[in-house]
Amino acid sequence: MCLDITRDVMRMKGEGKPLAAIRAAIDEKYLRFGPATPTPRPN
Repeated sequence: MCLDITRDVMRMKGEGKPLAAIRAAIDEKYLRFGPATPTPRPN
């Protein structure tokens, strides 16, 4: 799953999406698999 998340992040970053939008998209897609890590949220 970590590789899937990494691929998604790299793709969205390449599309020029802001970090906050990327984090929101990742949370929306993957939170159904379990709680998120306590990683600080981007500004």
